[in-house]
Amino acid sequence: MKPSNYNIEKKTSSKPIEQLWQKSGSCPEGTIPIARTRKSDLLRKISLEDSAPAIVESDNGGCYNLLCPGFVQTNSQIQLGSLISPLSVYGGRQYFIKVKLHKDKENDHWWFDYQDQPVGYWPGSLFRNMATIANLIEWGGQVWNTKPGGRHTNTEMGSSHFPKEHYGKAAFFDECLYESAFYKTEAPTIFPIKATSPSCYDIAELRPDYKKQGANFLFGGPGGVGCDEK
Repeated sequence: MKPSNYNIEKKTSSKPIEQLWQKSGSCPEGTIPIARTRKSDLLRKISLEDSAPAIVESDNGGCYNLLCPGFVQTNSQIQLGSLISPLSVYGGRQYFIKVKLHKDKENDHWWFDYQDQPVGYWPGSLFRNMATIANLIEWGGQVWNTKPGGRHTNTEMGSSHFPKEHYGKAAFFDECLYESAFYKTEAPTIFPIKATSPSCYDIAELRPDYKKQGANFLFGGPGGVGCDEK
């Protein structure tokens, strides 16, 4: 099953990115790859249900990958939550992945694409406020912070380096676009940036002279015990 507007002839222009599990084989027809659920995954799910900060969340909270019911995966070649390869090198070659979340023209499905390939969809019935369109889009990074011992987590975000180190060292989002209610690709005209804990993780414009379409920015940081106390 694919979106009604899927172009089978379309090829991704980005360099192929592999998932590490694919080196061991592939899934039989009619099945999908599923990552092993760990205790930390379940604890993270509980945390998200309490605060609901997930990028894609239903009216009943949110969680990652396939930990919550609702997402219908249709692609047997992509595993949600799997490691990818190759990775960008600090101060060296940079790799990127292309992801897209869009509404099907023919029904209420919200499709998720990876490298121009449909992975699956969320039925529109999961989202009371997104039955027809979304009224808010956010790009950025997020960490799971349980504040062990009452202090900030050591969890890193992005490449673990601050945006002030610039492209090639800090993680980045590139060509952030959205699809209008008329299914036309647009660049955001209002794009405020915000870091909730800038001494732990920060955000900055990618390059003032960057000529690609859409919003772009550097983000991330090392985190660390007490970083939010500075």
